[in-house]
Amino acid sequence: MKISLSFWDILIIASYYLLLTFIGFFVSQKSSKKVNESEADYLFAGRKLTLPFFVASLVATWYGNILGIGEFVYRYGLVAWFCFGIVYYFSAFVYALLLSKRIRTSPSQTIAEQIASKFGKTSGVVASIVMLIITFPSVYVLMVGVFVNMFTDLNLFISIIIGTLISFLYIAYGGFKSNIFTNTFQFILMYLGFAIFLYFSLSSVNFDFIKFQELPQSHLKFFGDVSWQFLVTWIFISLQTFVDPSFYQRCTSVKSFNIAQKGIFLSIFFWLIFDSMTIVIGLIAKLTIANIDPLYTYPILLEKVVPTIFKSIVLVSMLATIISTLESYTFLSALIIGKDIFEYFKIGTNLNLKTRIRIGLLFTAISSILIAYLIPSAIDIIYKTSSIAVPSLFYPLLFSFTNRKIIIPKQANIIITSSAIITLLFTFMKEIIKDDYLLLQALFFFEPMVFGFLWSTILTVLFYIVNKRKELAISKPRV
Repeated sequence: MKISLSFWDILIIASYYLLLTFIGFFVSQKSSKKVNESEADYLFAGRKLTLPFFVASLVATWYGNILGIGEFVYRYGLVAWFCFGIVYYFSAFVYALLLSKRIRTSPSQTIAEQIASKFGKTSGVVASIVMLIITFPSVYVLMVGVFVNMFTDLNLFISIIIGTLISFLYIAYGGFKSNIFTNTFQFILMYLGFAIFLYFSLSSVNFDFIKFQELPQSHLKFFGDVSWQFLVTWIFISLQTFVDPSFYQRCTSVKSFNIAQKGIFLSIFFWLIFDSMTIVIGLIAKLTIANIDPLYTYPILLEKVVPTIFKSIVLVSMLATIISTLESYTFLSALIIGKDIFEYFKIGTNLNLKTRIRIGLLFTAISSILIAYLIPSAIDIIYKTSSIAVPSLFYPLLFSFTNRKIIIPKQANIIITSSAIITLLFTFMKEIIKDDYLLLQALFFFEPMVFGFLWSTILTVLFYIVNKRKELAISKPRV
């Protein structure tokens, strides 16, 4: 679709990119003037992240697929609050209680390093590869390109370059501090833009909330008309919170574990506010616009109800949700390549860590742009295969923070590798069978991640029983 813009709209969008560039480079330049700037400054903002910046960055990073949220609300209604909201709030709440303190006090700087510290190098290597798959930002590169294409009508490749190149450059230059400051700027834009969008959307129905009763009944039910398997699947999907490297990096970077814990609680509050706005806007789109491609729910409603100048502010807020996630995952991908993978395979050992990170970022940027432009169908595969992270890493990461021998290194390796393989196997099976094998279709009411997670759970329980019996046998006195 094409979004019409006035001169003033174009000026506001251009100003957004200029301000983003200024913030990204200015912060980096200011930081680089410090004498003996440490790697911790570049990678973790000196581990001095304060509460406002922690919250703003974490909230902004969590909303990458904004078009997908609009599509979901248009298709299914209020159940989006359960699938995209409540289950994630609960996972984040448990994460704050169980892991925030342990992460901040741990010497390990990445998830792979934490797993390796407990279960050995092999587990760390496999974990780093899994982490790289889920952080590789080609999905968000393509989203930004498609978004820019909607209001410029430029070639997709040019749209991708315009939309993403500046972000790659200032993240490489300034590191995590640039990421934090630009995320904070985009956090403000997200809420400002969607507040404006909500106002004009409600204005289009004369602020008459009784009109919502005209929606299909399925859209007004909290659990919708979806199957219980569908709901259970989203519970499992929300567990990605526990293995998300952006959570880990930010908890590692705060001044104290109290900030991390309070920050996650505050983030849940802000997610609730933002989700409220996105869901109401999506319901208004369903109420007022029929027979549209649900993926473009927000842009189509935007074109219909928001006047010029305000339209560009809303567009910028949508872009901000994607670019903030793109920036964070680009840096995380570079961190995994430059720190975890290069160190494990002894690549570039003569280079300092900052240089290795920048090499990783260069590889991430070029690869993501090329994949997004040349083989966009591969984006869908990358997005689907990212579901391997929860089954393969959930238990090893949790148990890496305890001194108890619930599983041993060899068993952790088996859990990580076999769970990833099982999940990938079911992912490809689901794609292959499609509508051809009716007997197997019922099996795929669940996402492949569920099967992988059940497998890892069974293995973990079995290994724990075996280890417990061995301990009892050793401790039992001989007659």
